[in-house]
Amino acid sequence: MKAPGMTPSPIPETKPLRFDIINPSDPYTMEAVDLKTAAVAVCLFGDGKYPLQGLDESAGLSVPPFLLGGHDEWFTAQFGANFEAITKQAIAQCDNLASALESVKLESDRRSSMNDIGTRAKGLAKAIRAKAAEAAQQEKP
Repeated sequence: MKAPGMTPSPIPETKPLRFDIINPSDPYTMEAVDLKTAAVAVCLFGDGKYPLQGLDESAGLSVPPFLLGGHDEWFTAQFGANFEAITKQAIAQCDNLASALESVKLESDRRSSMNDIGTRAKGLAKAIRAKAAEAAQQEKP
């Protein structure tokens, strides 16, 4: 029971973390609920080619490129499990991962590269959401 004249405090929304996707051509950014989700997302759409650098409140957070490997060691050091295990966790929380992928945004008026990472990220988000919907349908009796 609430006291007269008192209104419940709204639950504060957590602001997503913002990241700069480092690539040699076009300026892209992305948002994620945490570094783990951002790391999985950038590895999935970028095949380990793109590092991330935290922006704003996320300054100091980063994900290195994994062109020559090292992803399992980095994920284990950061999150306590290898890339495959962390990716499975992220896919199980498909809304967070899909939202991060959908947030990939070109920060320019036009794209100069033929490599359209924004469209690729959004395609992966769509596939992850479809797979989750399919799995939910199969669970129904």
